[in-house]
Amino acid sequence: MTLPPHQQEQQLKHDPGFQSLSPERQNRLLDRLRTFNNQSPEKKAQILNRMETFEHMSPEQQQQARSLFNQYRNLPEDQKGKISQAYRRLRGMPPSARNDLLNSDEFKSNYTPEQRDLLRGMTDLNIGPTK
Repeated sequence: MTLPPHQQEQQLKHDPGFQSLSPERQNRLLDRLRTFNNQSPEKKAQILNRMETFEHMSPEQQQQARSLFNQYRNLPEDQKGKISQAYRRLRGMPPSARNDLLNSDEFKSNYTPEQRDLLRGMTDLNIGPTK
């Protein structure tokens, strides 16, 4: 990450693994690199931290994280905001307090069982929305 963006792209293009990908997949990866490089330093640090966290998960946890992310990504925009806000509220709590809140009348009346399960999974793995 210490290289300028142009050099990062050049190194990526010369990587044998990258070269073995379809042109469509190569373009998607280049787009993701460009998007990453256009982020603020704080956002880059957050992304890198999430990547490192994911790397240290067991294969089962990684699969669970992918599933949770797909569930989140498929929510309507207004629900994403609601879930993100609830996640921020829950993530700093000890597990017992978090569980109490997830099972509280407040959360039962404001979140569907599926949304509460999504929040429970996200907080158990300590993964949050990408926004």
